[in-house]
Amino acid sequence: QDIQNIYAFCRYGDDLGDEAPFSNNLRWKLLDCWEIDLNEAARDDWSGNPRHPILRAVQHTAKKYSIPLEPFWKLIQAFKMDQKITRYQTWEELREYCIHSADPVGHLFLYVYGHDDAELRKISDYTCTALQLANHWQDVARDYSQNRIYVPIEDMKRFGYTMEMYQARLYNQQWKELMQFQVERTQSWFDKGSPLVARVDQRLAVDLQMFTSGGEAVLRAIEKSKYNTWKKRPTVSKFKQIMMLLKAKSMWKKINQ
Repeated sequence: QDIQNIYAFCRYGDDLGDEAPFSNNLRWKLLDCWEIDLNEAARDDWSGNPRHPILRAVQHTAKKYSIPLEPFWKLIQAFKMDQKITRYQTWEELREYCIHSADPVGHLFLYVYGHDDAELRKISDYTCTALQLANHWQDVARDYSQNRIYVPIEDMKRFGYTMEMYQARLYNQQWKELMQFQVERTQSWFDKGSPLVARVDQRLAVDLQMFTSGGEAVLRAIEKSKYNTWKKRPTVSKFKQIMMLLKAKSMWKKINQ
């Protein structure tokens, strides 16, 4: 239930930022109201009186596990960033976005499973950022339909892929090399986060394994498409999904023996 409470918080905030049928300015105002109600929930060590039922549920979870306000607050800032920032000039700028949009989710999972440990949070950041990046490379066409480009401009220049090419959704050698670079960098972040599985509660380890396997499967799908993410959104096959599920079930059986 506590994980569901956290998921509801993330899902609702993301929907306010992406799906609410209003202008970016009005979405920002909705997120402002969400942030104000979050601050009310966190008042006096999560003893305030929030209006929204999701935040009342989050309040219960946060108090139960002594979760600080910061990861929840950072997620809202990421949703707000999406209303104002549509281009990222450098890797550092994109990484800063991931620090707010992805890494806090890992921190919240760690708290719920009893891990209040700065070192584990740092390792978790590698996995969470990698998951966010994999999603970006999978969704370049969908994101551009919302006028968002997450590929750093400096990387585009490095591989000779121009903004005019991006606007035309042009698949060429420059795009292949650009996407290959992004996939390889993302895989390196998954690799850096892999030690976390052996250092956390076994139940969380199963989730981590599933998340990582899913993210890496997306990268393999991008490779299989020869990096043509403009033509078709790379997806993980049903067979691959079933295999990952069976592996997770096997891990669960070992835990419960």
